[in-house]
Amino acid sequence: MYWPFFRSKQEELLALKELGPKLSNLIVPIIKPHAAGPRVEGQIGRVLETGLRIALIMNTNEGAPIPSLADVAGMEQSLEKKYKGQVFPALEVRPGINSHDVAHFVRAYKTRALVFVHRAHTLPAVNFSVQGAVQIINANAVPESLVNALPKNRNVLLRDGFQRQQVNGSYPAASHFDDLAYTYTVSGWNGFGDFAAIGDVPYSKGGGEPSHVALHLTEPNTKNQSIKCLHFVSTVPSDSTDRQTKYFDSLQKLVNYTGIPGAGALATEGVSDYCANHAEARFPGLGCPKRWSTKHHIELLHNYLVGSGATAWV
Repeated sequence: MYWPFFRSKQEELLALKELGPKLSNLIVPIIKPHAAGPRVEGQIGRVLETGLRIALIMNTNEGAPIPSLADVAGMEQSLEKKYKGQVFPALEVRPGINSHDVAHFVRAYKTRALVFVHRAHTLPAVNFSVQGAVQIINANAVPESLVNALPKNRNVLLRDGFQRQQVNGSYPAASHFDDLAYTYTVSGWNGFGDFAAIGDVPYSKGGGEPSHVALHLTEPNTKNQSIKCLHFVSTVPSDSTDRQTKYFDSLQKLVNYTGIPGAGALATEGVSDYCANHAEARFPGLGCPKRWSTKHHIELLHNYLVGSGATAWV
């Protein structure tokens, strides 16, 4: 099973909503909300309407302002009432979270299927010995002794494969992403997760003017059974060209590579969105490309899991 980690950014939730009808129960997105008001609740609700299930992190520490635990709990309760059985309460175990917090979470949701997202902590495994709980473990963030002591039937390895650069102009043509889709079972894991072609970047309200535009697509590397990330970076003059021109320069490079439409592993809805935008020649802003790359990545991994005969265990 595949458990991708997302913040509740609009483009991420739109990607899940648009792609949801094509996905099976092999995919369970983890959503860390940055707000708990009607807008975000509605966006998550539209994801659940597709039939997708999600793990919702209850104790978020991101947002401006950060939503309270009570507010997130209220949103979860409302969503669970409308989409019964599709929301798994999740606790992100990170610095500052103690045994009391874990015990409170377990008591509050003792009748539900629970998810623990182990991000960085040294709490003993006994805190998480809850029957049927999903243990999602951020790679290299918790002691190996904890991993070895956790129940072994619902363990998921979460790893950030996106090699983020400080500036867009520094991306190479391609970089290694990860091999987890091919190796997680032989390594003793029941599932895997990542942060798509976005990376593990905390929620923020946006940045400034980019020196370059970089579009990212993941693709299987058939030489060594792994996933690579392709980076299509604008090469028009960065100091005298507007972002729209930079975008279309990058987009042309992308469709030159994928073809119109994309073929093989690149025959996904996300690539089709890029191709349609190329044909339309309308600047969509820089949010939509994140949605299209996210859709492509999820569909790519979903297709691989289906083709490899993977089965859902929750």
